[in-house]
Amino acid sequence: MSESIVNSNNKIISREALIEIFEAMHKELEEFKRIAAEEEKQNEPLKYEYQKWTLHYFSGNLSFTIYYTDNHNVSYDDYHKFITIFKSQSYLIDHIYVQYYMSYRKQYEDGTRDEHSSNRLSLSITEDKLEVTADLSSKDHYLEDTYNMILQTISSAPPKYDHIIKAKEFISFKIGLPLGLIIGAILIAVTVFVPQMRDFYHKMPYLLPALQLLIGVVTSIFIGSMRTSADYAKLIPKKYGGYDTNTKSSYYNDDLKKLTETSEVMIGSKSNNLTIRNGIAANEKSATKRIPISLGITIAICLISLLIVFLM
Repeated sequence: MSESIVNSNNKIISREALIEIFEAMHKELEEFKRIAAEEEKQNEPLKYEYQKWTLHYFSGNLSFTIYYTDNHNVSYDDYHKFITIFKSQSYLIDHIYVQYYMSYRKQYEDGTRDEHSSNRLSLSITEDKLEVTADLSSKDHYLEDTYNMILQTISSAPPKYDHIIKAKEFISFKIGLPLGLIIGAILIAVTVFVPQMRDFYHKMPYLLPALQLLIGVVTSIFIGSMRTSADYAKLIPKKYGGYDTNTKSSYYNDDLKKLTETSEVMIGSKSNNLTIRNGIAANEKSATKRIPISLGITIAICLISLLIVFLM
């Protein structure tokens, strides 16, 4: 296989997925080291013509370089030290560069020994991308299992541009609706104690529930926006939208193009993004359950308000 580069645009790459990739690399390298040591032991007492090798003169290394958000970096050749740091400090990491390398000579079935060969996998990981570079031998298949595992991990990762992003406005409205409906109903219900408004409702009673619904919807939009705007600001990048002469300030719009052309990797400032997404999904689910209850309360307030209108 010649050198190839794979990116992960529009994918959510969790810390767990990264750990699985790192662990697969580490375990595979340890297995290669075991095989090489075993072959060395088996072939040592044998004459050259009787020796059988798959990993002769084996050399392999798995190294990690962490670039932190404060601009310093640390390199690790010890996998266990690296993974401990990664698990505890992922929120401080700006960039990880992973280098997985092996070189060897291999004896083939016809008894010939190939020239010195090497295989290499490199990972460049930031909060906006997981880029994989593979330079694998076209004759051997070493590292291909790990490479394919990485490709499968990327392929099966959930998309960034999912329901949480696509339905942003609807979800925000939905989250605000249970409370917004009740507030709207109460605000309009209070007006029935104003004689002029009560006379108005008496002549056109349908306006009372209509106003309750209108105020409820407007209030729901406001409440939903307040509850979700900070979370969505962390999930969706912004782009310059222009200058508002009325407010004398610049405004920014959601940059969905940039969102779909980058990854969402759980390190650095995005280390908590999956938790944020799950929180929005949980709030939406909770709102779905509470909306029927809020509708029932709203209808009850409306009926009581109309009863007051016609009895006073």
